[in-house]
Amino acid sequence: MKIKRKIGRKLPPPKNSTNTEIKSKAIVLPEQSIVSEKAGLAVSRKGLTLKELLQQTNHHNAKVRKDALLGIKDVLVHHPVELKLHKLAVIEKLRERIGDDDKLVRETLHQLFKAVIFPGRGKDNQGPLVSLMMAYIFNAMTHLAIDVRLMAFKFFDLVVQFYPSSFFLYAEKILQNYEDILRKNQFLDDKSKLKSILAGLIRCLSLLPCNERDHSAAKNVFSGELDIPAHDILHAFEPEVAREPIGLTDIIKPLKDLLPILVGCFQDFMPLLHSSSQLDLQSYDCLQFILQSIDLIVRFLASGVCRNEPDSQILPPCQKPGMITYDQLISPMILKKLWDAFPLNLVRHLSGKGDDRIFMLNTVITKIFLQLSNWDYAPSALLEKFLEFIENSLATKVQSGKMFHEKHLLPLIPYIPKLATLISGDWRSRILKAFTEVFKNSNPESSMKIACLSAVEEMLAPERSPLYLDANDPTLLDYQIAWIQYLPSLLILLDDKSPLCSKAVLRLQLRVAQAAPVNSPFSQEFDTMQYSFRAICYGPFIRLPADIQELAICCLYYFSFIDSLLLHSLVSCCLCKVLEPNLVAHIIEVLQSAFRDGHIQVADYTSFHVTLLSRFQVYPEKIHPAMEYDGKSNWRTYKYVTSIVCSCLSQIGDDYLVFQMVEKIIVDQICGEIPMDNKCAFLRLLVTLDSKPTRLSDQSIVNISHVLPKYLIDVVSNVGGDDHESASVISVKRRRYYLLPSFYLFYGSKRLLNLVLNVMGSWISEVISSLGSPHLTHPSADRSTTVCAIGSVLFHMYKDVKIRQILLSCKIETETMLQNLLNLLSSKGTNLSLEERHKIQRAYDGLRALANNEVVGHS
Repeated sequence: MKIKRKIGRKLPPPKNSTNTEIKSKAIVLPEQSIVSEKAGLAVSRKGLTLKELLQQTNHHNAKVRKDALLGIKDVLVHHPVELKLHKLAVIEKLRERIGDDDKLVRETLHQLFKAVIFPGRGKDNQGPLVSLMMAYIFNAMTHLAIDVRLMAFKFFDLVVQFYPSSFFLYAEKILQNYEDILRKNQFLDDKSKLKSILAGLIRCLSLLPCNERDHSAAKNVFSGELDIPAHDILHAFEPEVAREPIGLTDIIKPLKDLLPILVGCFQDFMPLLHSSSQLDLQSYDCLQFILQSIDLIVRFLASGVCRNEPDSQILPPCQKPGMITYDQLISPMILKKLWDAFPLNLVRHLSGKGDDRIFMLNTVITKIFLQLSNWDYAPSALLEKFLEFIENSLATKVQSGKMFHEKHLLPLIPYIPKLATLISGDWRSRILKAFTEVFKNSNPESSMKIACLSAVEEMLAPERSPLYLDANDPTLLDYQIAWIQYLPSLLILLDDKSPLCSKAVLRLQLRVAQAAPVNSPFSQEFDTMQYSFRAICYGPFIRLPADIQELAICCLYYFSFIDSLLLHSLVSCCLCKVLEPNLVAHIIEVLQSAFRDGHIQVADYTSFHVTLLSRFQVYPEKIHPAMEYDGKSNWRTYKYVTSIVCSCLSQIGDDYLVFQMVEKIIVDQICGEIPMDNKCAFLRLLVTLDSKPTRLSDQSIVNISHVLPKYLIDVVSNVGGDDHESASVISVKRRRYYLLPSFYLFYGSKRLLNLVLNVMGSWISEVISSLGSPHLTHPSADRSTTVCAIGSVLFHMYKDVKIRQILLSCKIETETMLQNLLNLLSSKGTNLSLEERHKIQRAYDGLRALANNEVVGHS
């Protein structure tokens, strides 16, 4: 029977069909073998290890090589320990790409060294790194492709940037390569390439020594500063590492050969300069770099440091350092093209930026000329061209005040002393006039002011300037005096805004004072400087750093006469709370030296010290153990100053005459209304100058006896604890410091002690009278305090062995005080409180013990 099928229904499979469906289950392995091999290793974002990435840097595909370098950067950035562990292996492999044919690969490699490898390396053990790099860098410098050669110079510039000492090991060969690539002159169409080459050359030439200090540093490099440990030397590069270090004389010839090449490059830009109304930035940068390179070479050759080399045959022995003439080291024709082109493009009117750029180039050419020539061999017309430019440039700076002009004029200022020495007549006056205007009108805080100060210092130093006090040139002397007269007003104008400039001014003042002969115009001008400072109580001196303050203090000694007004200003400085104690002591010591040499009158010298002691403020005045270490008290300074003043006044002359001169002054101060601390200072001064027995007059003894009791009561009431037992050790010593000068006066004058006891006895009588008055309104606490304080004074006198012996002979005075106290205690008409009666009883017991020569505790 035939089965009917509906339309659209799927037919069933035939009965004899074969089922081809396959079913499977997943196989689970414990771990993948590739992953297990990289477990714990530093890998890049793509999962490649450092070893795999280094292998890919040799891949035939440039993109793979570049990606490998990026991967290496990723690994070293995120795992810096890899660089420390494999640094030499990494560099050994990467250096092969320095001469890579692909530009992107070379630039990526350069960035890798610049950003990761060189900064990640310390300064230690740099020899192997440099030696590994240099072989491939030199190889790339001779590559046929110009872009590869240019990149090689960029790699060497990078090496020098991070390891400056490496230049000196390869200087001769590097300079020859620079000469070779610049000689072919292939860069006028692409000035950025020339700029890149010159930037690296300037970095190298900047390392050349230009003075004795730089020469010593360079010799350390030549003698093997880059010593390489034996275990770090790769055998394949032993000849390169073990190369003999070159000397300075070895690079003279490469530098001389390079000089005309640079001048030629400069000359190639002249048509562009004259044909264009606007100097484009790229051309300007190239011209600037060319001139800077010439300047650095000339600076080195003119410095004379190469003459320190053992085998130097460069200059004749008689030639002075720095005086390189046209026929020595450098052929006259080499730089003649520069002199012929000078001044550049001053006829054609340019825009503001163009004028500034031309001005900068002209200043560099001028600097080259000033370094090279000793003026004896220069044609007069050529010399006048440069002198006129210098004069006009200085005048333009004064008129315009432009920071651009100031920045590029700075290198010319150090040559003003040489100009003033080697030129004469009208040109000398014109140059000095222009310089003086710049010196006076430049910003007080600017670098120009500091440069001018340095130049003035050189022209005022007898050991450096043959024109020092030259009587044959009154015009020069007038300018020198004008510079000296300007210094005080400059110092005041600077205030504390520019410590560096203030230091330069003070150093110059000190040099002038030290070198000026007696009664010379310079010494007279220096003496007049004090009149600019004497009216200033504090001024910027107080706010300047300590080293500058020391310079200012040193200048004081060299005034041939110090008047009283300046001393008054110095007192104000010494009394300033912010001035360090050692500086106060230094001022006093310098004034003492000046006095010994006759620069200060005796009366003024004495007045300075007396004023210092009378106005010195001790804070806090009331000493308490809780305030001892609060960091605010200047008591130690007060004690130190008092000691110095006593020492100075005791050394001014004959003891007897000095005492006669200052006795009344000191006694008047003691008897005046001054704080307890100042009285103590004058008492110590009086004791220092007095003798035993005392030299005090009867009137002085009487006057002192009226104020000494109150002083003693103030000491025992304000210095120390509330009672003897609670006083700290420090407070007891401090109270002893205040009491001792009075005791020394008692040693020398028993009469003074008797008078003091009588005064204190009369005060006790007054207290008794006041307590017996029924209408007394005065607080009773003051009455008992006075009586107890007198007892405390007598107790401290008793503790002193010498005073105790004198007290035992003063029985009348002590018996009178005892009787008065006994009458006070036994009287029933007094209105004493219980506490007052207790205090007075203790005072009485103490005095009775003294009278009986018994030791008891008392306050």
